[in-house]
Amino acid sequence: ALIIGVSILVLGIGLAYGLSLFQVHEFSGTVYQTPAQAPPIVLPASDGSTFDLVDQQGKIVLVFFGYTSCPDVCPTTLSDLKRVTEILGNKAGETQVVFVTVDPERDTVEKLHSYLSLFLPSFIGLTGTEEELSKVYADYGVYREIDAASKTEAGYLVNHSTRLYLIDQEGDLFITYSYGTAPESIAADIEYIL
Repeated sequence: ALIIGVSILVLGIGLAYGLSLFQVHEFSGTVYQTPAQAPPIVLPASDGSTFDLVDQQGKIVLVFFGYTSCPDVCPTTLSDLKRVTEILGNKAGETQVVFVTVDPERDTVEKLHSYLSLFLPSFIGLTGTEEELSKVYADYGVYREIDAASKTEAGYLVNHSTRLYLIDQEGDLFITYSYGTAPESIAADIEYIL
């Protein structure tokens, strides 16, 4: 009876382990049900080049829209993306973080470069003219508005949407994340995709 009990216990543990291998990964963000090619992004970059999203195919690209004078959401999100990169370790080279400004009046290429270097030198910042950026904002459904009531000699705030976009290796919009999604969850999604 003891042998039968142990055999059943071992069989149960083996079955539970086997079933865990076949579990479907649950993504932490909102998955696009019909993946479509990500809208183009061709803008001046913080490294002095012209960034073209098409050149990133083969990598996972994480795109966030923000600005360097942002007091809260932007530095928090960039810190989270730094943590994602650290968690990925040697797989981090297969990803690219892209920060598109919503404040082109103040965010020059040089300012973006200095700011993003505080997080990770591999992060790329993008700026451009109002016309160039407006097209990108519209394509990605980004809300952005200068807060006129906050204008002081020290500057002003920019109200903006806070979603993070994951573009897969084929260049398709695959997932969006809400503000505050845990870096560990984003990293787990990326590891699964890779």
